[in-house]
Amino acid sequence: MKKKGAAIALGAVLLLAAAGAAVRGARQSGALTARLRQIYDGAVLSALRQTEDVGLMLNKALLSGDPAALRRYLGRAGAGAAQVQRSISLLPLDHAATRGAVKFANQVTDYTNVLLGANEMTDADAEQLTRLAAACADCTRALQEARAGLSDRAVKGEEGFYGVPEDAQAPAYDSGVAYPTLIYDGPFSDAADPGPARGLGQKTVTREEALALAREFLGADRAAQAEPGADMGGDIPCWGVTLRTDGLTLQSAVTKTGGKILWMAPDSADFPREKSLEQCRDSALAFLALRGFENMESTYFQVYQGLAVISFAATQGEAILYPDQIKVQLRMDTAQVVGVEARNYWQNHRPRGALVPSLTEAEAWQRVSPRLAAGEGRLCLIPTDGGEKLCWEFRGSFGGQDYLSYINARDGNQEELLQVVESDTGIETV
Repeated sequence: MKKKGAAIALGAVLLLAAAGAAVRGARQSGALTARLRQIYDGAVLSALRQTEDVGLMLNKALLSGDPAALRRYLGRAGAGAAQVQRSISLLPLDHAATRGAVKFANQVTDYTNVLLGANEMTDADAEQLTRLAAACADCTRALQEARAGLSDRAVKGEEGFYGVPEDAQAPAYDSGVAYPTLIYDGPFSDAADPGPARGLGQKTVTREEALALAREFLGADRAAQAEPGADMGGDIPCWGVTLRTDGLTLQSAVTKTGGKILWMAPDSADFPREKSLEQCRDSALAFLALRGFENMESTYFQVYQGLAVISFAATQGEAILYPDQIKVQLRMDTAQVVGVEARNYWQNHRPRGALVPSLTEAEAWQRVSPRLAAGEGRLCLIPTDGGEKLCWEFRGSFGGQDYLSYINARDGNQEELLQVVESDTGIETV
């Protein structure tokens, strides 16, 4: 989330600089009109994305039973609201949607500061946050509907600048927040540890060995040809291997230390969807088991142009190990594996000590926000800034959305709260 915030801030600065340069030359060159339109459209799109993120953080704050987590999500919501204001400031015109977005962002910034200065969130505060979250959804819809028109008007020059009368009707999504009189971030799919890769071993392999290992990994019966590809440096140096199979070309990387397949991917993908996701999942599990990936469990999936991308995580006892993930790509016409992404697995995988919780499932469930209608829990190991932590994972719903709440199985603190997003292309978490 910190990286995302920094990227958004940098994008806003770059957009501002680009906008200034474009405005200076717009009247001198008609060729800059299209560029100016892109800049303004980018500003609106940036504001849209930031507004959606603010709404997510507000809902997470509502569902946080842990004070530290509450403060974290409130801080992120306030910072996101400030980014909304910066993006809107790039548009040199006045519009009901942008005025409403700025007003909303100001309200979020002010009220999150109020709550950050308090010791706890009262029921009245929760009601205010609920209204802000609802207003955020309305604000997002208004910006989306106005997006094309905003860009068109912004590139017209002075005629379109500040062209909305003062008495123009504002969008009807005022949050109605009453301010007190006193001043007042599939799950963990990017979990690679920055340290040394723990699962590679020590053996050094040659290029010739890498060619044989890649062919064996795909399957000697499928690999019609294996030849040297582009080698990789970086923290995990690899031999590049190009494989040809079933009319496809697959690029792969074999680690120079350990001889493990770090990744494999097809050069193209556009397959008929003839196999079900269940068939693809079973095929992937069989593929992994034959190659030494034991005790794996499927977590989340995406589908792109007939290519199923299914995430798997290792398990130890009753616990799922989210740091030890591998993604498998399968063509949906045959359910054959054509790609893997195993960096997280090889970076993190090793036997852990006894994963025994100090809190029972029932005790951990008591730490979940009562606003989150949570069901049964399960043990899991999750990556955090402070290292791996054993947690109870509870899935619940709030406001028509599904969430995953992670309660530390040692001390009962809430470590993370993720929203589950389902779409036509798959399931992911944010």
